[in-house]
Amino acid sequence: MGIEKCLTEIDIVSRFVLPIDWIRMLPPIEQGSHEVNFQVTDGLGYIWEFCCSIRRVGRYRKPVLQSEGWLKFVNYKGLKVGDKIVLDTEANDFRGTQFRIRAQKLNKECDQWVDV
Repeated sequence: MGIEKCLTEIDIVSRFVLPIDWIRMLPPIEQGSHEVNFQVTDGLGYIWEFCCSIRRVGRYRKPVLQSEGWLKFVNYKGLKVGDKIVLDTEANDFRGTQFRIRAQKLNKECDQWVDV
């Protein structure tokens, strides 16, 4: 089961603000660093590269996907405010943990979320 988030204006125009509980799903960040690069496969099988960074100071370690890889994903998928992102993982004995990100839009005719 994945963790879901509906996209906000900031998510569409700047960077993807991850819910704090997503930190446990991401690759570990090396000691002394505040970011990690990782690859994800989308719902259609394409591979995307993201950089997740976490604030170094303050009480809230809010993680974000930096704009470079994230905005390529947003533009390619044609994402808008209110569309949904689902992040999940799958254990793989040969390749380690595989990360998946699914972009979804609501099909109003059948009231179901569909991968784009």
